[in-house]
Amino acid sequence: PQSANDDLLYLKEEQKLIKNYVQNNIPVLGICLGSQLIAKTFGAKVYRGPKKEIGFYHDLMISNNSKLFRGFKNPFSVFHWHGDTFDLPVGATRLALSENYSNQAFQYKSAIGLQFHLEVNEQMVNLWLDKTEEKLQQIPYIDPLKIRSDIPKNISIVKSNMEIFYNNFKSVFGL
Repeated sequence: PQSANDDLLYLKEEQKLIKNYVQNNIPVLGICLGSQLIAKTFGAKVYRGPKKEIGFYHDLMISNNSKLFRGFKNPFSVFHWHGDTFDLPVGATRLALSENYSNQAFQYKSAIGLQFHLEVNEQMVNLWLDKTEEKLQQIPYIDPLKIRSDIPKNISIVKSNMEIFYNNFKSVFGL
């Protein structure tokens, strides 16, 4: 997995784009690594979190009455695949948090950062598991077989949350 702290040219280019878009009030949606890049671009620290979050989680709490999460259950369900986290940039608004991570979603001007994945589908989750199953089995609290078996009962919830969020995003930013 990549980190916003990796010294890679294309990550630096992404940060330039993020900064330019936000300076010009153009909406930016950063998912997982993208949220970390938004945070880092605007001066926040990105670092290893207390524990990896990989799989379906049902504990995200909306922490602000943002229109972006209108129509969501509270708590709501997402798919996670990350080990890093971040502090919020000065002036950012926290939108969602969980037991393990206080910064799961935030807004900084026209940029929205989501630490979680709403965009996944069954094929993506299976592909990610196929590519990393051996490594994941070495992490005592992550069970790749359970994640795989959880797909049928959870993917439709995540897809529904994605549709609600994207419609809210378009509405909030007039897209």
